Amino acid sequence: MEEVREYLKKVDDIDTYINILYKIKDHVIIVLSVKDTPGSNMSEEVLNKIKGMGFSNFSKELWRMYAGILYNGEPVLDSQSNTVEENVEAHIEVGNTKISVLSAAWRNGNRTSILINNIDYACNRRGVNIVVYDTATDAPIDSIFYDSHGETPFFSREKRILEKQRWLENKQVYDVCVVGFWYGANYGSILNGYATYRILKNLGKSVILLGKPDYETDDMELRAWTHNMKFMNSVYSKDEIVPRMSFDDMSLINKHAYTFLAGSDQIWNYRVSFSGCMYLPFVKEEKRRISFCSSFGSINDHVPNERQKFVSEEFHKYDAISVREEFGKENLKNKYGIDAKVLLEPVFDIEKEIYYELIEQATFYENEPYIIAYILDPNDEKLAVINKIGYCMGCKVITIPDGYYTIIKSSWDKYQRKGEFPNVQVNMDVTDFLKAFSDAQFVVTDSFHGTCFSIIFEKKFISVCNNVRGAERFDDILGRFNLVDRLVCDIGKFQWNDNYLDDIDYESINKVIERGRNEAVEWLSKAVNINKCDLSVKRTVNFNECIGCAACANICPKNAIEMSTDKYGYYIPKVLAEKCINCGVCTKVCPTLSIRKNYNNVPKLYEFQSKNREVLYASSSGGIFTTLAEKIFDKNGVIYGAAWDDNFYVKHTKIESIAEIEKLQKSKYLQSFIDENTFKDIKIYLQEGRLVMFTGCPCQVAGLRNFLGREYENLVLVDLLCGNAPSAKFFQKYLQDDVHGEIEKYEFRSKEHGWNCVCEKITYKTMDKEIRYGQKCDEYQRVYHNHTMCAEHCEHCKYQVFPRLGDITIGDFWWIDKHDSLIDTQKGVSAVLINNDKGNGWFNRISDCEGIKKEAPLEWLSGNGNYKGNWAGAQRDLFYEMILKKGFHEAADYALKPNHGNYRNIYDCNDTLLQYDRASYQFAYDSKWWEQHVIGGCLTLIVKPGASKPGRYAVMQLGKELERKYSYRFSVKYKIKSESDVINFHIKDSGSSLYQIILSDNIKGKNNGLEWIEKSVEFVPKSNFYDEFMIVASQVSGNNSYISFAYISIVKIR
Repeated sequence: MEEVREYLKKVDDIDTYINILYKIKDHVIIVLSVKDTPGSNMSEEVLNKIKGMGFSNFSKELWRMYAGILYNGEPVLDSQSNTVEENVEAHIEVGNTKISVLSAAWRNGNRTSILINNIDYACNRRGVNIVVYDTATDAPIDSIFYDSHGETPFFSREKRILEKQRWLENKQVYDVCVVGFWYGANYGSILNGYATYRILKNLGKSVILLGKPDYETDDMELRAWTHNMKFMNSVYSKDEIVPRMSFDDMSLINKHAYTFLAGSDQIWNYRVSFSGCMYLPFVKEEKRRISFCSSFGSINDHVPNERQKFVSEEFHKYDAISVREEFGKENLKNKYGIDAKVLLEPVFDIEKEIYYELIEQATFYENEPYIIAYILDPNDEKLAVINKIGYCMGCKVITIPDGYYTIIKSSWDKYQRKGEFPNVQVNMDVTDFLKAFSDAQFVVTDSFHGTCFSIIFEKKFISVCNNVRGAERFDDILGRFNLVDRLVCDIGKFQWNDNYLDDIDYESINKVIERGRNEAVEWLSKAVNINKCDLSVKRTVNFNECIGCAACANICPKNAIEMSTDKYGYYIPKVLAEKCINCGVCTKVCPTLSIRKNYNNVPKLYEFQSKNREVLYASSSGGIFTTLAEKIFDKNGVIYGAAWDDNFYVKHTKIESIAEIEKLQKSKYLQSFIDENTFKDIKIYLQEGRLVMFTGCPCQVAGLRNFLGREYENLVLVDLLCGNAPSAKFFQKYLQDDVHGEIEKYEFRSKEHGWNCVCEKITYKTMDKEIRYGQKCDEYQRVYHNHTMCAEHCEHCKYQVFPRLGDITIGDFWWIDKHDSLIDTQKGVSAVLINNDKGNGWFNRISDCEGIKKEAPLEWLSGNGNYKGNWAGAQRDLFYEMILKKGFHEAADYALKPNHGNYRNIYDCNDTLLQYDRASYQFAYDSKWWEQHVIGGCLTLIVKPGASKPGRYAVMQLGKELERKYSYRFSVKYKIKSESDVINFHIKDSGSSLYQIILSDNIKGKNNGLEWIEKSVEFVPKSNFYDEFMIVASQVSGNNSYISFAYISIVKIR
């Protein structure tokens, strides 16, 4: 058997290979997985052999993914995808062996993986991938792939499969694992990685280098004959290079390194980050994670919107971050809330002598003066300039193309006149590349690193701005050395000038390099040597996560932070650079970065209802806040809470007597502003011994706790059971759009209709009052309760959890009527969580004659969403997109309506909203419940058997939205066959389930389908967003039921 296994590893054709698998299948595990496509040109003989071996569901049909496992000859997995999913994923344990297998086509990642006991052995090549595994020795025997998609089938194997297992089983732990493009064919990437490696080695560190993530077996870029692989094998030891790791087993590297270093070059250009791998998501929390001179490549880091949260979270896990360019620093700060250090590109950070040591191994030689043209992206203009310079200088031209040229596809492959570039050096050795630069008379380059080596070797040169690969990098590096005059921004307008041959002040430049080198090495030495707990990324917090609590602005010793707003109107800190001393105290109090834990006991839950009728009516729920406030004022305390200002913004305000309590009563469904002095003033009161009660959202309570840094017996913290707090800017836009008249008072929570969360009361300065009940009557409610306005920091709230951050938590006790039928819920009931002894003491000060207090099980709080995380409405991003450009109503329409609020009014008269025309206008409906036909020239809706139930409607689009300030006439001629005695005609909002009945017609005696019924009524819509006419199936009931229309009309009349 051993001889058969050894022979198997030498076979190089699929027929023989499968024949041998037949012989050994009863003694091994065989895993088969497809990548991309099984192989359209696979022979029927091979197909039948694979199926006959035990993979019976395998197919060579295009896009049919497949995964199968044979264990000792028996199939334990035989799974084929359908044409929709194009994906198979399975996790199986047989005996003591764990197997995970993935088979995915292009749109699902275009990859395959075969993990056996957590190690991925798949070749990850197009077609059939097979791994043969010996359970007796717990080791792989072979790993092959067979690609028969093309005309010529191809068979090969992963020869280093055993090396991977042996390397991972080695117990050695290295100081640093470098992650970057050090293995790449690009000369700059190769030498950038080598420079980083040499710096670490000079610091006395043991180093390993993580290779190309998830690469394919026989990857073109990593073949032994390539210049990059020859260089790697000459400068790194075999043990220093980590074997091929896939996305699925990369986390195993955590066992082999203390520190993970995200290397330099464009690793944070998302387009080349290997699906985000270069942000180091596989690194465990206990490991040190740093970046060294990392680059985004350009101002735009190309992170898709749906991946920005992932990238931001990964950045905030770093212990130290340095970047290569100033624009990278700005991007990190403005987009991700990271304050990074800018360091000099690593190729400058090693002594020049190291390059000369490499040059000693070079074979390149040129006996006449020459110029170097190092060109990544060729075009006619560059060719003309290179020839012109060579002619003017009387020098030979040596062209060094992109290192990927002839290895994998590069921009040179697409350029038709590449043969006209003089003396092209294909697959030039890295040492020869350095030698060519060191001896050149002049350099023309469109490469960032070509520019760097021109400077290192003190050459006269021009840099051609490369917009494709990041033009900003050239500005950055040349600006550092005062060499911007060497930058050619428009190659088409370039004119040779003998000034380009003037000497460059390299004496001064070398001093700048030395200072930058020393700074970079010192920074890296500190980052890899000090304890992880002493490292810290200077984080200003991702502004999408900032809660606007102002703890940072209040703590700043230099008053270098003031509160401002972002583009949506959310409160964020603004750092005044001229005052900031980089002390970092702001990040230490930021609750978004770290919360000062509240180690309270499991809370007790109470129902509460004040027995004071005035207090109860003036409160949103059961009056607990006002009742607690009375106890605070009895002790000469002060209270801070959210109050309206004169312009109807909400601001945290101080009150000192019960006479002012109305300012803080009632819920305000928007973000409250806390200024730069609020927390400081609270601290002064506390230090003076004054009793203080602070009430706010739990994130604001977290900010105050972090700011104070210690517990105060004379501080009572009351946090709220809140859902989300949209920005004040949104509310102001709503007032402009939907509230007409000067406001005296605004209440989100009126009890005109009893205790509820949807009744608003607006008092105008004329003393007129307007009650708006439900979201159909109010634009703000339309997008508040469904969380369409939910802020990102609210969506990912980490403060609305147990243990609570307040001593007492208060809110509405929704759904209490399901559990307690004795309490009068029409008046409002508060939920009260007593979170610690202090909270219990203050709650017990409330006597039974002041309020009803009943302890309740914690599970009853589910009506507040207590057991599920916060959430954002599905249309949130659409609303946020449009609210910056349009008014409140238009933004809501854009987010919620299927047509985004864009209407095609086909009627000649602008006052006509609906004029039924069977030729061009029909109902929309779910075909499971309705049929639609034109019978006798009339449009007829037929309800299918058993479908006459509520919620099953047919709608007809109006020409535009109705407006509640106008009256309309609805006219209809219809006949109906139904068992129902009433038929209702509705208007409906296409963006929700909201509707309004505009005619309820008694059809008793006329519901036999034989006579026409004509009706005409006036109506006023209760909302500004009804835009559909609706019929409901529940009122078209019985056997063979239908409703037929001769005409339908809705017209504005005044």
